Amino acid sequence: MTKNLSNKYILFIIEVSGLIFLRSSWGKLTGGVFVNTLGTTLGKFVVKNPYPFVTNFLNNIAIPNYVIFGQLTMWGELFAALSLTISALYLLFCSKPNQLINLLLIAGLFVGMFLNVVFWLASGWTSPSTDGLNLLMFLVQLTGLVYGLRLLKN
Repeated sequence: MTKNLSNKYILFIIEVSGLIFLRSSWGKLTGGVFVNTLGTTLGKFVVKNPYPFVTNFLNNIAIPNYVIFGQLTMWGELFAALSLTISALYLLFCSKPNQLINLLLIAGLFVGMFLNVVFWLASGWTSPSTDGLNLLMFLVQLTGLVYGLRLLKN
């Protein structure tokens, strides 16, 4: 009983993570300005960034190719949102194991973790809330990844 309840808690927090990504990606998709303004935003992240390798990456790769990075970010967030939301809901309410759903969950968690780490490295230094939320989401997704890998093993 306790194991089943803890699994439901893990799936619930994964669901919340998916909904956060959904809100973020929806705003980027419907706002129409994210991609066009990403170069300027990344330029602000470079100014006092404490990580030299991130500053180098932003200046030499991301900013010159901001349109590509903007599209990848926007669609990556949408993929993470949909895969986490759909797979967590399925696993919460359906008792049949499904390997495809487990793989979808793991893929969404990897993408979400990647997006959170990249954003944290680029902008985590700008405010305590940016720092804290991205680290919290990363830890939630890491916990979910351990859970998802255990599901695959069984």
